[in-house]
Amino acid sequence: MEMDQCIAKSLLNNGAVLIITGVPIRTLFGIDLSTYAIADNFRGVKMIPPGFHYVWCAATGPYGDSAPRVGFAHYFKAREILVKEWDTSREELRERQIVDPQLEKQRIREHLKDLDRFLAPYDLHSLKDWVKLTSTISEEVLNKCNPSLGTIRTNVELESCPDSERPRGSLNESYSIMKLKFVNDENDLLPKLKPVDGTAPRFSTVPDRVPKNCLPPDISRHSIDCIEACDELLKSYANSLDLIQEIQLSFAFFIIGFSTESLLFWRKILNLLSHSEEATGKYRSIYGEYCKVLVFQLPHLPEELSLPTERNPVYKDVRSLLYNLKRGELENSANLLIKSLEKSINWKFDSLIEDPEDMPVVVELNETIE
Repeated sequence: MEMDQCIAKSLLNNGAVLIITGVPIRTLFGIDLSTYAIADNFRGVKMIPPGFHYVWCAATGPYGDSAPRVGFAHYFKAREILVKEWDTSREELRERQIVDPQLEKQRIREHLKDLDRFLAPYDLHSLKDWVKLTSTISEEVLNKCNPSLGTIRTNVELESCPDSERPRGSLNESYSIMKLKFVNDENDLLPKLKPVDGTAPRFSTVPDRVPKNCLPPDISRHSIDCIEACDELLKSYANSLDLIQEIQLSFAFFIIGFSTESLLFWRKILNLLSHSEEATGKYRSIYGEYCKVLVFQLPHLPEELSLPTERNPVYKDVRSLLYNLKRGELENSANLLIKSLEKSINWKFDSLIEDPEDMPVVVELNETIE
């Protein structure tokens, strides 16, 4: 409590302020790990700690149903004033649509004491957990990964590709050949859609564990240990710790904004880093930091991803990660993760064995003797 009081006194003078205008009452509003229902006199949040934060709104219907969350991420400076307004047609926050927004901010600063009673203080009780989840995120990495249009949605906006880009079969192909092609690649049966420019998070590309068009022997090698994909991933970062930042950022986008694209990136990284024993020895410091990040992230997973069952791909990947950490002589990192997960979400790993899906398969050939 004393720590909260000290932080509160500091933030009264140095905290940032978020002003929102025109948002209908009963609209759901959230900043980081805190959620509110907007009332008549709510005009924003004060005493926001400098650093990375995530803000969202969700319109509500007359029967209490709510729309998907739509939000934005922002790296607040000390004493910054940020103003957003409600877009009635799209039911989301947008940039202020006025002639001189800087003049408005100046006037708000001059009359901030008069606005104080309309501003909710930032929830300091959740600050500690938020800092643990976002401790490494820098403004540079946020600007790199944020959608260029600034808005983060549960699902990215999609548009149809031009008719000229649609796949077509050759007029000379027989029906049986066309049917075989469809069976081999069912994606050709799906509508060809692509994200609307500027709406998707811009995370780094995660290489496939098994490269496309591999020969059968190479498929087995990559499946058993995907070190080459791990090498390719880490070479794409000028600073390998930027990977940790993107892992934290994608998790924040998902756990607060429910961004499915961000969850997909986070899952791909986990699946890749969990299936290489060689990488755990080659990139010891990165794996050590990654384990510390997972300690705080995994307890925040939704229920469907937090059950310790064979049907949960996250649980299976973490188990594979622990197995490879121990094989790669990162015993301390593995034990830290094991003890933390047993205490926080009751995940137990009594006997760590290699995932059967990664083990070589012995096939007996029936030889015909003449």
